[in-house]
Amino acid sequence: MSKKLLSIDGNSIVNRAFYGIRHLSASDGTPTNAVYGFLSILQKLIGEESPDAICVMFDTPVATFRHGRYDQYKAHRSGMPEDLAVQMPILKEVLDALNIRRCELEGWEADDLLGALAKSCEATQWECVIVTGDKDTLQLVTDYTRVKNIKTRMGQTETKDYTPAVFSEEYGFEPSKMIDLKALMGDASDNIPGVAGVGEKTALDLVRRFGSVKEIYSDLDALDIKDAVRKKLIAGREMADLSHELATIHCGAPLELTPDDCLRLEPDNDRLYELFKKLGFSRMIKEFGLHSPRGDAVASVSDYVDAPVIVNIKTAAECAALLEEIKSAEHVALNIDTEFFDRVAVAVGVGKPVTCLTRETKGFDETLAVLLGRDVKKAGHNTKDIMRACLDRGINTEGWIFDTALAAYLISPTDSNYSLTRISERYCGYSPMASGEENGQMTMLSDNDNTIAEEVYAILLLSSALSLKLKELALEKLYTDIELPLCNVLAEMENAGFLIDKAALERFSATLAVNISKTEAQIYELAGESFNINSPKQLGAILFDKLMLPTPKKTKTGYSTNIEVLDSLTGKHPIIAYIKDFRELTKLKSTYADGLLKVIGPDGRIHSRFQMTVAATGRLSSTEPNLQNIPVRKAMGGELRKMFVANEGNVLVDADYSQIELRLLAHISSDPVMIAAFDQADDIHSVTASQVFGVPLCEVTAEQRFRAKAVNFGIVYGISAFSLANDIGVTSKVAREYIDSYFTKYSGVRKYMTDIVTSAKELGYVSTLFGRRRYLPELKSTNFNMRAFGERVALNMPIQGTAADIIKIAMINVANRIKSEGLEARLILQVHDELITECPECEANLVSKILREEMEGATSLSVPLVAETHVGTSWFEAK
Repeated sequence: MSKKLLSIDGNSIVNRAFYGIRHLSASDGTPTNAVYGFLSILQKLIGEESPDAICVMFDTPVATFRHGRYDQYKAHRSGMPEDLAVQMPILKEVLDALNIRRCELEGWEADDLLGALAKSCEATQWECVIVTGDKDTLQLVTDYTRVKNIKTRMGQTETKDYTPAVFSEEYGFEPSKMIDLKALMGDASDNIPGVAGVGEKTALDLVRRFGSVKEIYSDLDALDIKDAVRKKLIAGREMADLSHELATIHCGAPLELTPDDCLRLEPDNDRLYELFKKLGFSRMIKEFGLHSPRGDAVASVSDYVDAPVIVNIKTAAECAALLEEIKSAEHVALNIDTEFFDRVAVAVGVGKPVTCLTRETKGFDETLAVLLGRDVKKAGHNTKDIMRACLDRGINTEGWIFDTALAAYLISPTDSNYSLTRISERYCGYSPMASGEENGQMTMLSDNDNTIAEEVYAILLLSSALSLKLKELALEKLYTDIELPLCNVLAEMENAGFLIDKAALERFSATLAVNISKTEAQIYELAGESFNINSPKQLGAILFDKLMLPTPKKTKTGYSTNIEVLDSLTGKHPIIAYIKDFRELTKLKSTYADGLLKVIGPDGRIHSRFQMTVAATGRLSSTEPNLQNIPVRKAMGGELRKMFVANEGNVLVDADYSQIELRLLAHISSDPVMIAAFDQADDIHSVTASQVFGVPLCEVTAEQRFRAKAVNFGIVYGISAFSLANDIGVTSKVAREYIDSYFTKYSGVRKYMTDIVTSAKELGYVSTLFGRRRYLPELKSTNFNMRAFGERVALNMPIQGTAADIIKIAMINVANRIKSEGLEARLILQVHDELITECPECEANLVSKILREEMEGATSLSVPLVAETHVGTSWFEAK
């Protein structure tokens, strides 16, 4: 066999690429992960096999002769996902630009074409290597045809070469009898029925002992098998024959193609280069040896960036030389394996080698300590997480001057994620992880040996590119004064955690279980039967078919029983109140009581994670678990806060901004009435009630204040008359009158709301007092609801975002003040406008003073910032 053909099952491989590679997209949003994964696999295959010819076979959407024989053939398969479907023509265009032959034939499956080409290879004594993720083609294995089976596990790709010997060793019979195996056991993926009741184990035994389906059925009565199996075979004779036909690959498909027609050719450089540029495959440009159509090897940094030269150092002398080189660098990029702390990569400059150290390097710990110290100015990616990982190991780290994830977030705050690969490809045209691990997901054909080094090079490139972008957008001060210093504060808070009274939480969970059981019994009694309360279908049947309550609009799946529907039914039947209680109790138990018990650390504390790059407004979010979402207004939520306690001898000091968003609205809008109310320390909700309802301040009723409060906070969020009416229980007409009266009295607020939307439409974004931006493409949408959403965001983001900036400044200042005064106190939690510290009881008064002074002095406004503090041994007491 002098020549080799690589024959690829296109649909099978692109499917595995699609599901095995994390989501990727071109700059226009077109998904590209399946194409990228396919090309990665192709490159690896070419490197391993060095084929003389390549052909890729595809299925067509047209029904085949198999569908004519059995109308249920592949009937249960769902359609191709839209994100994959849009990539199929792109893949074919790329293959054409690569000058790789592809083939598809209506009425025939790709397997039949693979079989026909394999027979053509055998006739001309070519070696044929069939690449597929399915096992259907194993029946084609011969001395001339080898099947390279690809499978993915946990995102990792493995291959296995099937020769006649390998197949026989695994299955116990020759490859051609794969057809008989499928005829007996069926094939769920293709919906081939097989013999009912005969599974893989029985089918394997039958084929190994008795041969083909034809041989089995030729003397069925004489076979040494169980009577139950014999009965199944007798009953399934017709299905066995049909399944045999369906499973057989037809090598006589009318394929007018020979191996010589598939000989490898040079790619169409210009066409492929432009395709890869459009798709954002900068690394592929280099891997396929392409050059700019203008003739220069690299047109610009956005074309592609060369991968770094990687140097692995082993000796103490090499470590010393590295540290000496770092002294002359303005800053370096540093990347650490924070899971094991056994591998570090350092990039000193663009075009210079990347240096890697491992646990085997002499002087590793000493060198790492220097690298993590304040004297080495360094850039990293997600530096808060690096700092947290170091603190968890008892390591202090300083000197971080740039965080690529934070910079990318400030530049484009509504992106779905800020993974290193995504932002590196976007801003530098460099892909550090064409394979490897990204966001916890392994991609196919990974080469993790160089991943950490390529990542650190991306960090180095990004630190320059993103610095320029921050300067261009006037975001430098926000970045250097607020976001970056906050990383260390948050890392220390995460490391500290919040102590939990585990025994009390367990008792609380048990109490909830009792209450849930009692509530469940009441619901069953009122319903007159037991049913699954958590099933919308069953609950809907009880409420609307049996109890005949007013019927809401039906959805595609039946009656809606969401909270809005239940609220509309309140008072119409006693069962509704119990159902609402049941939902609240079960959520408290599963999400909070039981959920929190699962995440208590060995030290008895819960160590939540603060996410800095999630909310487009700049707000922090808490995850694993979310401690910012502990219910506040519900009585049971208050009980839950009793479980969050201070350590023995300590207390919690809680500080909360008073009405910060309304104070910011007064400042930003320059409304004189609102400013005067805050300057005089009047109750703003009572003032609004006085203005809206036209009564003296001293005569405002509790009901009027309640409604005015809803108007105040609703205005901040651009509330509609309809929504306000639902919130306060009045008609839409009355709610509209309230809003109109509000704007009449607060004319500055009305002007602000008009001006900010106009400005947002002109600029395309809104910003906070500290320069944080939120882009609003929704304002140009042709969809009314999208435009309305954009307008609401334009109204709210400058206020909520500025509040987020102010609390961050306060956190930094509080943390610095506590350290400078040598206190044992430490910040342990932030919940939007609230800060919680834990400190020795003797420090409580001083810490309260520090919190008030630093929170109120975080910035200067036209109205006073007010922070209120409370002390207690639990969160409940201190709130």
